[in-house]
Amino acid sequence: MSSPAQKVSLYSVNDLKNATDDAIAPYLTSLPKPYTFKQQHYTTNVRLILGYTAVTIAGILFYADWKLGWDATKAYTAPACIAYFVLNGALTYWIWAVEAGTIFVGTREGGQKLTLKSSSQKYKPLYKLKVAYEAPSGKKWENKEVEGSFTQWFNTHGYLQKKELQAWLAENIEVLGVARSEGKSTIEVDTPLSTTEAIDDATLAAMSFSSGNDTSSAGPPSAKKGRGKKKT
Repeated sequence: MSSPAQKVSLYSVNDLKNATDDAIAPYLTSLPKPYTFKQQHYTTNVRLILGYTAVTIAGILFYADWKLGWDATKAYTAPACIAYFVLNGALTYWIWAVEAGTIFVGTREGGQKLTLKSSSQKYKPLYKLKVAYEAPSGKKWENKEVEGSFTQWFNTHGYLQKKELQAWLAENIEVLGVARSEGKSTIEVDTPLSTTEAIDDATLAAMSFSSGNDTSSAGPPSAKKGRGKKKT
């Protein structure tokens, strides 16, 4: 049974980004073979280990000081504090330099690897996705950054339209486009609202949060967006 769709605020770029990020991994891991990707959790596991270890050290020191008193624990306080700050420094570095916005790392049959990193700007309803698709040998078949407007897959009520998001991914990531063209990506979506509702210009302008930003270039999505004119 599908979980109910979650409504997000159209005026919060962070919420729109997080909802989009969360929808990508289930789609990629649900594609039929041979296009399904098995998600790797290495970077997330390292982040959790660093964070929980630092918290555990702080908790043990606090408990020991509370039970045994300062005189019995003062010899361990300085080393524990140093270890805590080192671990937190390593955690900060890992999040900003290693993960660097990574939302998905997965491999498919044959060892091909797909890495996706997302980002957005506070006052612009635009979603940026860095795509790296590489062979088992490490040769990169795709290495680019694509950009789309949240209006392409969120309706006027703040519900994410998964089919529209999947179509956008297929247009911009070659392997997903191949899967879609072969009729493999057939994930059904349950939503309480019509998927044909578009976000109007007034809503889009409000999403920009600033009267100094020009939103005319981020208008309603078009099926012909990004295509060149046909030569005669």
